[in-house]
Amino acid sequence: MTAQLDAIDVRILEALQEDAGRSVADVADLVGLTPSPCWRRIRRLETEGIIKRRSIQIDRRAIGLMFTAYLELKISPARKANYEKFEAAIQSFEEVTEACTMTGPYDYLVKVVTRDIDAYNDFVTHKLIPLDVVGDFRTSVQIRNIKDGRGLPLGHIDG
Repeated sequence: MTAQLDAIDVRILEALQEDAGRSVADVADLVGLTPSPCWRRIRRLETEGIIKRRSIQIDRRAIGLMFTAYLELKISPARKANYEKFEAAIQSFEEVTEACTMTGPYDYLVKVVTRDIDAYNDFVTHKLIPLDVVGDFRTSVQIRNIKDGRGLPLGHIDG
């Protein structure tokens, strides 16, 4: 079920997606409300699960994380317990910044960020392979990032 959002809710979401650190007063000013009703709307958006969390975006290169790879993985043998084992393990690997199930020849797409190719190799050798449920995987290395995730498109919402 799609949430019922009005135009002010959408503008609040856009403002917070652009900068999650904005104060309520700043957001209120941007959307044409006073701080109290704006805070109540933000609180409702959080309570309803529309806003899952607020976070910052760190420049990975500025902190020495120079290597990004995307792994396409196939679980083998294809058993429910193996999928569950893999998904539980992935949650604990700090190098994994995103993971999702996919259609097609591979079961998962996993984004891995490390300081360099040696650290990536250590991840594969000491964390991924020992799970003993990965039958096949393919790695694509990111050369250059041309667009960071900046939030979700909200233009489709009738507000």
